[in-house]
Amino acid sequence: MAHRPVLFILCLLMSITMVVAQTDTTVNELSSKKTQLDEKNVDLLELQSDLSIQERELRDIRAEIEKLKQYNKRLEDSLKTKQAQIDSLYDQQNQVENFKLIATTLEEDKELTQEILESIQQSDEQPSETVPTKIEVDDTDFRARYNEALNLYFDRDYQQSIEKFSELLALSKTHPLADNCQYWIGECNYSKEQYLAAIADFQRVGGLGDGNKSDAALFKIGMSYLKMGNQAEAIVAFKKLERQFPKSDLLGKAQQYLTTQEKF
Repeated sequence: MAHRPVLFILCLLMSITMVVAQTDTTVNELSSKKTQLDEKNVDLLELQSDLSIQERELRDIRAEIEKLKQYNKRLEDSLKTKQAQIDSLYDQQNQVENFKLIATTLEEDKELTQEILESIQQSDEQPSETVPTKIEVDDTDFRARYNEALNLYFDRDYQQSIEKFSELLALSKTHPLADNCQYWIGECNYSKEQYLAAIADFQRVGGLGDGNKSDAALFKIGMSYLKMGNQAEAIVAFKKLERQFPKSDLLGKAQQYLTTQEKF
């Protein structure tokens, strides 16, 4: 009879030990599930943001195509008008007027030639000064090369895409698409999982071009930090997006992540 209390206590201790072990296992399982859930949330956020960014890029390209169509139409109309004017002039002018025009043109060419010669002579007499040459960027060519570089990105030829975008930035940092070029360089490194390089690229977007990629760059800085497991810096980037770009179409996705984190 005296052994029964001892046996009872032993059984009770064993039960408590089992409960504690089961509790530890449950806690570990919950922790593991939370980690998996966080990873899935990041992946989902990445997919949603990529879709939004690429839809925006597609809208911009469609707008550019529409502008080109309108420009071509105006150009065609203008050419038709000028051709009609030229035809009318040919009908109205006689041979004497044509000779007068030729004589006037020759006289103007002579005067221009004389001015050039005098200018050359003056430049030879004066000490030369180094004057930076301004590179004129052809807008149509710039946009065509931009689309070529962007297609390389979508074909996952990231290194070639980076090189093409970098060449465009070397031509102009004020062209409206300059910030887009810098942004997609960041996207290339992001896709290559070189997140530190991507962050540095995205940080250079501000101040370039027309600034329409600044909010997307800031959002992708946050995503880059998430990919590296640095949630604190990601939250800083998302809150900065919230302050600086309250009308961004990416703000909802950033707030979605911030809300998720506040629940834990």
